[in-house]
Amino acid sequence: MKKKILSVLLAAAMVSGTIAGCGNSGSTGTTGTDSGSGAEETTTDSGSTETADSTSDEGEKEEAKPAASGQMTEVGTPREETLIVETQTPTDVPGQFNTYMQGTQAGFGIHQLMSAMLWEMDTVKGEQYGEVADGMPEQNEDYTEHTVHIRQGINWSDGEPLTAKDVAFTFNMIMNNDAIGASTYYNSVFESVEATDDYTVVLKTKEPFPRLAQKFGVTIWGNDMRVVPEHIYSQVEDVSTFKDENPVVAGPYTVKSYDPLGKWILYERREDWDHSTTGVVTGKEPAAKYVWFRYLGDDTTRQMAMVNNEVDILCEVTPEILTSMIAQNPNIAAWYDQFPYATSDDPCSKGLAFSMGKGAPYDNKDFRWGIALAMNFDEISTNIFDGIGRASAWPILTGTSAMMDLYYKPMEDWLESFELDLGDGTTVKPWDPDYAERMGENLRNQGYDIPTDHDQLIDMFGTGCWRYDPEAATKLLQKAGLELKDGKWYFGGEEFVCNLTYIADTEAQAGRGTQAAYDQLKKFGLNVTIASESSATWDANGSTGNYDIAGYWPTGGITRDLYTVIQGYDADLIVPTGENAKGQGCRWNNKEATDIIHKLAQISPDSDESYELCTEFMKIAIEDLPFIGFHSGIKFVPTNSTYWTNYPSSQNPYNGPWWWWSCFKYIVNELQPVA
Repeated sequence: MKKKILSVLLAAAMVSGTIAGCGNSGSTGTTGTDSGSGAEETTTDSGSTETADSTSDEGEKEEAKPAASGQMTEVGTPREETLIVETQTPTDVPGQFNTYMQGTQAGFGIHQLMSAMLWEMDTVKGEQYGEVADGMPEQNEDYTEHTVHIRQGINWSDGEPLTAKDVAFTFNMIMNNDAIGASTYYNSVFESVEATDDYTVVLKTKEPFPRLAQKFGVTIWGNDMRVVPEHIYSQVEDVSTFKDENPVVAGPYTVKSYDPLGKWILYERREDWDHSTTGVVTGKEPAAKYVWFRYLGDDTTRQMAMVNNEVDILCEVTPEILTSMIAQNPNIAAWYDQFPYATSDDPCSKGLAFSMGKGAPYDNKDFRWGIALAMNFDEISTNIFDGIGRASAWPILTGTSAMMDLYYKPMEDWLESFELDLGDGTTVKPWDPDYAERMGENLRNQGYDIPTDHDQLIDMFGTGCWRYDPEAATKLLQKAGLELKDGKWYFGGEEFVCNLTYIADTEAQAGRGTQAAYDQLKKFGLNVTIASESSATWDANGSTGNYDIAGYWPTGGITRDLYTVIQGYDADLIVPTGENAKGQGCRWNNKEATDIIHKLAQISPDSDESYELCTEFMKIAIEDLPFIGFHSGIKFVPTNSTYWTNYPSSQNPYNGPWWWWSCFKYIVNELQPVA
């Protein structure tokens, strides 16, 4: 079957500097049905059986089927009025909606539909804008006094106006409650926060703080600064133990009901939606009266729910599951209608992180470079998602579309001349700029219709990767103190054993990448082991540094100024291995990089000096290679157009397909009923 690809590419990127910020469900499981071509029988939610042809010989999908009218959901709402969205995991604390109480699962629709953010993110332009705030903050000359005007017209869902009093109360509530996780940080930043009138807040910082909006507003998934109603929370004795089962909110939806077992939450559009945050910001009424967030279960259950039109949006699937579903239901699609289906603009690149706090050899850049050059990235890419995805080789900065234009492409000349000292009087240039051309040819040979235009190939596959050079890798490992004797590697007189770890069940891209790296390093001759870990163990080990090499993703990049992405790499934040990290868990200790972070903290994020310093920081990071990137975040996020349409896509990129980010409430505003 001839496969076609759409050439429209997303013009901007979404990025985050946190490990968890971009995280989302992704399975390494197998599909439940055959993904081959031909007719498949599917059962609709009306109970009838129909035949759906997956694609024609020319690769065109069959036209979408109309929605079945008159259907009711399991929670008693009209199906055509209900947008059904998958949530990644159930909640252990059903009925708990206070995000300042430990354990609240904000991604269960709470921050996507109800929470009030000071600043939100335009994910296409890569620019922040005011949500509760009316515009960006006004700052004095030395960035120690910040005036924030509050947008007028927003009401809480009980009819009370949202004012500066609520905003100031929330800041002070966080600062005055040690049980709130962010309290220590807020106290380190702010001297005082005061409402000077109904719609003005003045924040005084202890030191120059030019990036107030970036730090306390959304740049990616969300932000822990969620404004709460003062008239409710001020009456609570301890906000850190207040469940808030009947939340009063500023967002466009309120809680109608929830599952006492924690598997679903049903949200209902506010009658006064025009006084909600999105109503005041956009003037648009969400078409969906109800939004039902559901936990669906294992991959087979998720797949069949989507095929049977029982869910409209899935979080993330593997390409095998996606193509199987598309073959069975012509209403199912992803970012691209055809191969490669996925967007490569998720902000978190997946690859290998090193626990440098453990000491040698992990804290030696020659060791890390040796690992990089010992792996064949072409084979790794094929083993992850059959070559789909944009290479994002750099440490820390994800190769999204925006970062490619701002940093990756402008630094190509520097990269191609960059050399590594192999320790024996020879050098090697590690950058391989030909990866995109090779991968394009590879996929064309498999029958895929891949463009030959160089710029399109760069957009699809990236500007390059690290070179596969086992000979140079051997010399670098020897330079780092390893010895090769009788075909085995030794360090400190003992056989060197390295453990690779990855998170189980979710994040298929990261898991497959780690497994592919394991195969490469075994083939090279290193004694490596591999293990998966539960989410709780994984998170704890990432913070304490209890790993050797692992498939974490400590990367990001959303705006031209990179401070919010790199500030966690400040060496002054490093704590001993075994303690919870205050910054980055890999504990990269580089004085030059730290000096740049300190300089950036004092200057405007809009200045040319900021960009120059960020460029210099990236050169230092590449030279030291604290992280080996594989691809930018590849997201197969399916939608079902049986009941709802106008989802963001490559042909309609008004937003990214980030259902789990707080910007989802602005996507809901654009969705339209099929009927």
